[in-house]
Amino acid sequence: MTQFTFHDENSAPQAAHPSMLQAKEAFGFVPNLISGMVNSPALAEGYLTLSGLYANSHLTPQEQQVALLAVSRYNGCDYCVSAHSMLADMAKVPADAIAALREDRPIDDPKLEALRSFTAKMVDKRGWLSEADIREFLDAGFEMKHVGDVILAVGIKTLSNYFNHIAQTPLDEAMSEFAWEHPDK
Repeated sequence: MTQFTFHDENSAPQAAHPSMLQAKEAFGFVPNLISGMVNSPALAEGYLTLSGLYANSHLTPQEQQVALLAVSRYNGCDYCVSAHSMLADMAKVPADAIAALREDRPIDDPKLEALRSFTAKMVDKRGWLSEADIREFLDAGFEMKHVGDVILAVGIKTLSNYFNHIAQTPLDEAMSEFAWEHPDK
């Protein structure tokens, strides 16, 4: 497979320096995802911009991580399942919910399960959800604004999941405790 270059702050294209700085400020280091994405400065900037917008969505920090983990698990992205398991833990998502997401099984919490299920359906059906799919999500306590937030989560994770599949992004040491590999590998 063609090798991607994973840049540091010295080797990154000049146009990528703002993204490298933004990632370092957000995480304390530049995650391998960003150091690879900066091969296309627009991709890195787009990913970080959308992620910043998503952080200000109507979903709680816990719900945000559930949706991001659900997309990443559905897409089988080893890197993002690992990363969002760590971020979910930091956001205080219950450990049993994180385990359920990683194992692709229902979450015991009914509202988080509705979010997980709705997000997976959104990816699986490529947005062609039935009225019943939407009603089930709304009946769990969500609103139409949350439907848009889930669409944003799917878009963000599609960018990173697909990038990681192609680039075979190595897991960062900071995430090693949460390492995950798709069971079908």
